[in-house]
Amino acid sequence: MQNDGKARFIEALRRFAAAFRHTMFPEGYVCLGCGKELPSRYREQSLCPECIESLPFKTGKCCAVCGTPVYVGGLCRRCSAFAPDYDRAFAPFYYRGIARKFVLDLKLGGRLYLAGYMADYMADYARGIKLRFDVVTAVPSTAKTVRIRGFDHTELLAKAFSDRIEIPYLKTMNRLKHKLDQSKLGFSDRFDAVKGCFETLPGTDLNDKSVLLIDDILTSGATASECASVLKDSGAKHVYVLTFAR
Repeated sequence: MQNDGKARFIEALRRFAAAFRHTMFPEGYVCLGCGKELPSRYREQSLCPECIESLPFKTGKCCAVCGTPVYVGGLCRRCSAFAPDYDRAFAPFYYRGIARKFVLDLKLGGRLYLAGYMADYMADYARGIKLRFDVVTAVPSTAKTVRIRGFDHTELLAKAFSDRIEIPYLKTMNRLKHKLDQSKLGFSDRFDAVKGCFETLPGTDLNDKSVLLIDDILTSGATASECASVLKDSGAKHVYVLTFAR
């Protein structure tokens, strides 16, 4: 209980500091990437020319399932040996530079308005690749994480994306527990570590629907795969994954 209280206090201080900083330097007037003042002609993008130029867009050949870079077309070595339960995964950016900063500033820094900017890029990307789906949902956080942070960053991102793409958002799952620390686990062990972490909500109707699962980043894909398995068990025909970064 003491640790939970300390964590909530520290998070409250972070949110206060962020709110003060963004009151003094409101969004649209400083670059979201480097923090310097923006010329008026760049305020709509909220990024300066240098930061726009440095955005780590995903380019080149990628695995046809998980989206990781490959030297030749087709599947990566991991998907060839161990296919995930989602159908395909997509992301507009690599997880580095400004894209990484956006993810961390949203999730850990409490800069909630970033969800809208990130959703803009994700919506443009989804339209560009002509991604087709019937409903938008999100990888949920645990109730404890939401209490400590005061928000569910993936839900914010999914709802903002849904508004922009004009396809309905549906909360479909609960997260029952955190995944274990996966940093020292092998690839297949990471998939085992997330078994039983999710359940669909009572009354969730996904029969014959194509579902788009939203998250901030995709690393091993284990969490997304487990969510896809749960969603397909509840009737989803296809589960596609869209993250901000990969």
